[in-house]
Amino acid sequence: MEQRWVDKIYTFLVEAEGQPVSKKFDLDKNVKVVRGIMMSSDRPNLLFYRGSQRIELSGEELFPEDFESKMFMSGMAVAPDDKYKSLGDGVIAGNGELKIQYKDTANPNAPFAAYKVIICLQCEMR
Repeated sequence: MEQRWVDKIYTFLVEAEGQPVSKKFDLDKNVKVVRGIMMSSDRPNLLFYRGSQRIELSGEELFPEDFESKMFMSGMAVAPDDKYKSLGDGVIAGNGELKIQYKDTANPNAPFAAYKVIICLQCEMR
């Protein structure tokens, strides 16, 4: 059977400067493997300059605390198929629980305003 790739999108709001945001998302039960991750925002400059996080999937830490959001962002000059940060051979979805511990940190290059964080996972479906 041919592999089927689907982008799964999860969003949350950062409404207060410097306040951590903890989110838990349940992946679709048909997600078998997560192959890549990408981040975006309705205010990309704030995500780039202010954001960091810890990401865990099914109890496995994928990225440690303070991993900068800019490492997951992709510019317009990148081909659509190359935008994801690869997770190598992928991470088995397991219990399908995605946990994000997001931190907004003050930065003089980007004064705070409320912003939306968008997380996109490249998933292989069953």
